[in-house]
Amino acid sequence: MARDARGSKESHHQTLEARAVTTPRSLRSLYIGSWILVAYTVLIILWGAWVRLSGSGDGCGDHWPLCNGEVVPLGRVTKTWVEYSHRISTALYGILILVQIWLSRRNFAQRHPARFWAVMTLVFTITEALIGRQLVKSGLVNESTDLSRLLVMPLHLVNTSLLLFSGVMTAESIRYGDAPRQQLSPELKRRGILYLTGLTIVLITGAIAALGSHLLPSESLLHGLTHDLAPDSHPAVRLRILHPLLALALPILMLLFAQLSGIAVRGSSQARWYSRFSITLVVAMGIGLSTISLLAPVWLKLTHLFMTNVLVIVASLCVFHSLRPIPSPRKTETPV
Repeated sequence: MARDARGSKESHHQTLEARAVTTPRSLRSLYIGSWILVAYTVLIILWGAWVRLSGSGDGCGDHWPLCNGEVVPLGRVTKTWVEYSHRISTALYGILILVQIWLSRRNFAQRHPARFWAVMTLVFTITEALIGRQLVKSGLVNESTDLSRLLVMPLHLVNTSLLLFSGVMTAESIRYGDAPRQQLSPELKRRGILYLTGLTIVLITGAIAALGSHLLPSESLLHGLTHDLAPDSHPAVRLRILHPLLALALPILMLLFAQLSGIAVRGSSQARWYSRFSITLVVAMGIGLSTISLLAPVWLKLTHLFMTNVLVIVASLCVFHSLRPIPSPRKTETPV
């Protein structure tokens, strides 16, 4: 009887695994479209960074949502169109999110994770728009040295990271359908919170470092270090040294997290995603060190931000696959 019960339990587990990796054909378009939306999110984030780096943050004056008091700023200078195009792309993004919510409600039952995360994506889209409005209305753009930028800039980056996280969770929830969540041990939860907190702190210091480099570009490594340590430098300049130090310490925290029992069974989907995260982290660190050594050229700043977004996406997938059944290696059907 015990053998039969154990066999029944194993059969049930295999059934859950099969369901976890099989996406109904009717939902494949929605799944693919949701990942295209994640890619579009990254594109908007990079374009927003270009608005700052190109000095176009005041291209629409202090008007929001209008641009210099106009719906369409005809005959304006280039930086106006750089800022205006970013607003248009963001507005289109909001419309696409509403479509995603509508399709999620059509295809999934109430309380399904896909519906929840689609709504959360909209929430973070709205908060992102409000942060952008505050930047414009308060003149916290271009060369502004207002100390409130030390708060708004990190908030900006953390919010975009949460936006990406919600987008990834929406897409993967669509793929996994009705697969149940796994129960995490209290120890795993504590270590996971510690790890994600560390990643968030690195993101916050990264935003401050980006602001410091924007306000005071370094002519050489010695020149930059001198101003980092100068008591009369802007706080963003003095704090920017924290980012590379904490970023180098992050892998140690990651190793502590990955050593937890059950977090990454060899050969499992979890193990593969944590391995990919490790590789992505190493690449991001290499680009970050190159950005410092080459005195932060614009193209490297954008590349570094791109890799940061990729890092957030892969970290989001690690979180998701820690909460869902491990796909069966015996399943021959290829997932979406």
